[in-house]
Amino acid sequence: MATELILPTVYRIGMGYVSAYLIAQDEVTIIDSGLPKRQETILKVVRQAGRKAEEVKHIAITHHHADHSGSLAALIASTGARAYLHPLDAPIVRGEQPAPGPNREILAGRLLGPLMARFTPKLEPVDAVEETNDGDDVPAAGGMNAIHTPGHTSGHLSYLWPHDGGVLFAGDAAAHVLGLGPPVGIVGGIFTEDMAAAKDSFRKLAAFEFDIACFGHGGVMKGRAHSVFRRQIEKTAR
Repeated sequence: MATELILPTVYRIGMGYVSAYLIAQDEVTIIDSGLPKRQETILKVVRQAGRKAEEVKHIAITHHHADHSGSLAALIASTGARAYLHPLDAPIVRGEQPAPGPNREILAGRLLGPLMARFTPKLEPVDAVEETNDGDDVPAAGGMNAIHTPGHTSGHLSYLWPHDGGVLFAGDAAAHVLGLGPPVGIVGGIFTEDMAAAKDSFRKLAAFEFDIACFGHGGVMKGRAHSVFRRQIEKTAR
């Protein structure tokens, strides 16, 4: 496990190929919960930040995929925290409807999707999620703005924390692996429901102001990060 201190109260919690984040202020906030059975990994970082499990009051989930919401049920059981999720993804996390399968519109999805779907862990249903819409002020970490960024999933949310020049928690609306871009590559595209919407959401994020960008996959980007998003859009438009 790799833990990175991004700001004095903000931590990246690396769990192999995916990351969750922790904001340790008066109340502790977690962004995404990682894969199933990783609650202790996250709670270890809570303790590393000098806090206790019962001080975790908020869990902001970007989307329903198992590598981002897998330990949500266990974390809520351990902390009693409130969880936030978009209404379009909430029924999947609550176990009311199945998750969409791999994207069969692309070749990789047709070839690799069935195999990868077999190894996707089944989520423990979570009833206690608060549905959060585009533009909502989430009462976590002193206030975060929810941004609906559909494409990877229909209910994907990114979160903008208005501190230190703005910190964007992009989830999988953007990836920073071998460059910056929307999740439409060979691997990301397999699990992206709507490629065109994912590209639109990437452009939507670039319109905001943020100095730091944090991703579900890939390293943290620091220093006028929104400018890098805008340059990437200009580059791909040529």
